[in-house]
Amino acid sequence: MASSALRRVRVPSPPWPRLSVVALVVAGTLLGLPLVSGCGSSTGSADGHASPVAARSGATTDAAATGSATSGGASSGTSWMLTAPQIAAGYRQGQPPADMVQRFDADTKQNAARLGVSGTHVHAYYDDPADGAWIFYVGLNGSGYDPDHLHDILDQLPAVSDDGAGDRITTSAIDATPGPHGGRAICDTVLLRNDLITTAVTTCSWFTPTTVAGITLVSKTDGTSTNLGFTATDVAPIMRAIRAQVEVPGQ
Repeated sequence: MASSALRRVRVPSPPWPRLSVVALVVAGTLLGLPLVSGCGSSTGSADGHASPVAARSGATTDAAATGSATSGGASSGTSWMLTAPQIAAGYRQGQPPADMVQRFDADTKQNAARLGVSGTHVHAYYDDPADGAWIFYVGLNGSGYDPDHLHDILDQLPAVSDDGAGDRITTSAIDATPGPHGGRAICDTVLLRNDLITTAVTTCSWFTPTTVAGITLVSKTDGTSTNLGFTATDVAPIMRAIRAQVEVPGQ
């Protein structure tokens, strides 16, 4: 398929993190266009460690169980702290291309400002060689965060827009089960359709009174990614698996 046939995609910016760059690169990866970032799945394991596939198979199909997606739970009596271990949920840290990291980090900082939060920045880039993807994990350690308020900033009704060039963009959010650490979690998705591709880009975020973090999957620029994107149902279990190992009781 000729790359010149693809119209330039302009995707609106959801709050955490901004997904326009990511969506552009999904299309670019598939059609041989210049790449800046992207999206891929996380189904493999590394170095014999447990794979998030097991966590995914036990997840609810709608990415959220209403009774356990609210604040409180284990987090109500525990102060949590984000770390960046060398291996999390079976994935070893790696180093994405510098231009990809620069663009993603810039987007993340802008959207942290939109949430109105500050603190000590924590991040890691986990390598998923099985699917040709990077797992971008970013977060903040701090205090006085309001999980309900931060969740509500990202919550939105589904909205559809057309950029006038044949690109139809749907943005939506869905509650996600935060896992045993409690707090609140939400997944924001941008679904892009045009006459060449349909792709979904999802970021799943979680919040406690002392931590704010998100997981986004970014396809590598070497052409090894073969996925067209992922919904909240796909990403939420990966978020929970990584959260269980990067978030520890505070001291």
